[in-house]
Amino acid sequence: MPLHLPDLDPTTRHYMLRDFDNEQAEQSFIPAGLSAHAQVEALFKNSSTSTDTPASVEVRGYSGSASRVRTLASRAATKRTVLSDPPHTVEDVAQERVRDTSVKRGNIKEPVRLAVWARAAGCCVMCSANLLGSRTYLHSVTVGELAHNVGATATPGSPRGLSEDIADREAEENLLLLCHACHRLIDNEDHAPYFTTERLRALKKEHEDRVRVAATSGGLRRTAAVRVGGLVRGVTAFASRRQTADALLADGYLGLTDGRWEGDFRCHIAGDPSRSSYWIAAQEEIDHTLRLVEQSVASGHVDHLSIFAIAPVPLLVCLGSRLDDKTDTRLYQKHRDGDQGWRWDNAAPIYDFTTRGTIGSTPNKEVVIAASLTAEVQKTNLPEPLQGLPYFEIRPEADRFGPTLFAHPDTLRNFADRWRSLLAEVETACPKATKWHLVAAAPLTPAIEMGRAFMRQAQPPIDVYERQKGTYTPVVRVNT
Repeated sequence: MPLHLPDLDPTTRHYMLRDFDNEQAEQSFIPAGLSAHAQVEALFKNSSTSTDTPASVEVRGYSGSASRVRTLASRAATKRTVLSDPPHTVEDVAQERVRDTSVKRGNIKEPVRLAVWARAAGCCVMCSANLLGSRTYLHSVTVGELAHNVGATATPGSPRGLSEDIADREAEENLLLLCHACHRLIDNEDHAPYFTTERLRALKKEHEDRVRVAATSGGLRRTAAVRVGGLVRGVTAFASRRQTADALLADGYLGLTDGRWEGDFRCHIAGDPSRSSYWIAAQEEIDHTLRLVEQSVASGHVDHLSIFAIAPVPLLVCLGSRLDDKTDTRLYQKHRDGDQGWRWDNAAPIYDFTTRGTIGSTPNKEVVIAASLTAEVQKTNLPEPLQGLPYFEIRPEADRFGPTLFAHPDTLRNFADRWRSLLAEVETACPKATKWHLVAAAPLTPAIEMGRAFMRQAQPPIDVYERQKGTYTPVVRVNT
């Protein structure tokens, strides 16, 4: 049907168009095809020879009655009267169109766009609204908008465009992830005094700081695995990477990447334990591995250690004595039953321990400390020089000896507490002792805990014994 609209000067038409745009934005219409300006200009051009009144008109997807169009035109004419320097030609009107930054946002590089979304965690930096949208049957729709802090162009029509002179207006530092409502709010000229570049920069930083704190609180903690293995009862034993990964994930830890410098420390103890050279070489290998650990801790690459160690008890005591007590460390026990592997069993029973000591009537400068855990240490099997010395012992309550005693991590904690109490008792009862002798029948983790409890300089050197040919032989000295 031919169109007939009242004659309007270009300026009135321009502000009428702005009302079309505003109504369209409020109703979330998406522009398509010709711009609204071009459609309105064509509308007026076609109406110049028409005398009929249409029932309705349509501009950029907005449909309204002819009377509504006249209302908008009247409002636009009123706005024109308050302009101090209104445009007078169609070309002037075209230059004063409603700001459209879609083209300018298209210049933002994809890596920058992704970085802004990631640092904001997909939320508006002002109101924290989730901008990832909702999932439809076919795909997800995002509803966020990238807003410029310093305007996209250095022009009066670009919000905050002249506030600062920066080299790259499309840089990540100059962009904020906002919802549509907050984007319109900060770009409204009435709010310009409040939403300055400094204020927006602070809002962006505060939001990204909250995201960073939330992302690093909880979740899987990074840890470095120290794997120690060697010949035990004629068989070479070692915790595999898969076994360590399973145990760490079960406890909420994530192993660091491969390589000693990045968190995978492997200490292979080779040789025959029946040879004296084996114990010397083994201690050197332990010291070498822990020096690498210390370097990684000092460099900041590692702040947590997880120990998976299979070796003769004296070497495990040595390992524990060399560990740095300033670095957070967790020990893992190799379990013999089923497919438990190295994972702690939080459903297992929790056991406690008792200590006792016999000093004798004759003061002595040497002391025997026994740890009867997997089995009872038989005093009659001690070498002759140890017979008659003050004797202190730790054992499980109700004499629950056995290799499966340490299945729950709290059992290990109870042992560590009781063991330190026993050492304090030894110091009090035998303050002039110049040497301690440690004899242990123990699983892996309590042997390491024994070494961790020794205090250099405050306590005397300790000879650690290995069961060989029905008796005990000193093979390692710690705390020197």
